[in-house]
Amino acid sequence: MKPREILRSAIRALRMNALRSSLTMLGIIIGITAVILISSVGQGAVAFISNELSSFGTNFFSISPGSDIVSTFSGGGEPIVLEDVEAIEEANISNIETIAPFSLTNKVVSANGESVRVSIYGMTPEALILLKPNMIYGEFLSDDDRNSRIVILGSDIAEELFGEDTDPVGESIKINDIRFAVTGVSKSGGTFFGSFFNTAVNIPLEILQDQIAGNEEIMEIDISVHDTDLLNETMDEVESVLRDHRNIDEDEDADFTLTSFTAALDTFGTITTLLTVFIAGISGISLLVGGIGVMNIMLVSVTERTKEIGLLKAIGAKRKDILTQFLIESAVLTTIGGIIGIFLGVGGTFLIAVVAGIPFIISVPWILLAVSISTLVGVVFGIYPARKAADLLPIDALRYE
Repeated sequence: MKPREILRSAIRALRMNALRSSLTMLGIIIGITAVILISSVGQGAVAFISNELSSFGTNFFSISPGSDIVSTFSGGGEPIVLEDVEAIEEANISNIETIAPFSLTNKVVSANGESVRVSIYGMTPEALILLKPNMIYGEFLSDDDRNSRIVILGSDIAEELFGEDTDPVGESIKINDIRFAVTGVSKSGGTFFGSFFNTAVNIPLEILQDQIAGNEEIMEIDISVHDTDLLNETMDEVESVLRDHRNIDEDEDADFTLTSFTAALDTFGTITTLLTVFIAGISGISLLVGGIGVMNIMLVSVTERTKEIGLLKAIGAKRKDILTQFLIESAVLTTIGGIIGIFLGVGGTFLIAVVAGIPFIISVPWILLAVSISTLVGVVFGIYPARKAADLLPIDALRYE
């Protein structure tokens, strides 16, 4: 038999049992779809975060209280205070460009008969250099404002208190019954920190600590550097300064945490890769189940077509022709399932990218791997049914009932 005739015969056999073939492909489709979806969405998420961080720059790191993320958010351990910031400033580390401390509290702000509970950040003018907010109205904090009762409203808060498309600069709001003059309205320069500037209220750090929060605790210190190649070295210098200032020996765990956005991005990328590998492993089980389903269906097909096989052999078909035909049927079945899985994976990735607002990235290596695996599954799990069909004796096949 010619290769074209073998392929045509294999496709015709699959079309005769379209529903059964479709159900057989289901495991292959699910496995391939999952692999492409997770890998592509993961790469899109990493690209999204990379793009957002690049708008702020990756040349800075943060210092937060607590030896780990649990103690940081639980409020345990020794807090960071302004004296720690002053100790870093007095160290005169050459690679440090800007030091920007932040404090945070939640209070009700009111104006024009409207009230809303918001996050209130205490910050210094250096925050403008690090976080690069877009000023819709007015100006950001300046050095002259450090001890003034002024406020920078997030765009969403300004709209809620003063109405849409209204410039509130020159108006006033109350926090804890203390009147603050509105000097600006800010909006985030990127979506990653969107809620930071859009839905928050920003006031001078000293004012928040002395008149609003009633304590000197600092939530975080952000430090930018001149040379990113020396970022890790600078972080080590800052850690040494803080250890000396806070009387922490070298063999003791620090009660603060230093984190760079580059390291956080690398960690996110590693987690995404591990998640992709994990999902790929689970998808492999789906492919294995699909392969077993293919083998079972092909065995059923061999039984149903025993007389056909005997007739083909009687008119001159060779053993390798029968073997090739059933292997092609199995490979075509899984390859079609793989192609459908690719389309579903790509389509699902596109929908998620549109809804989540992340870049639409297709992982070509994973697609090639998916097609290769699906075809390989068809060949491997089709060998036994194909050999069983090829080994049938013509006389026995023709007599089969």
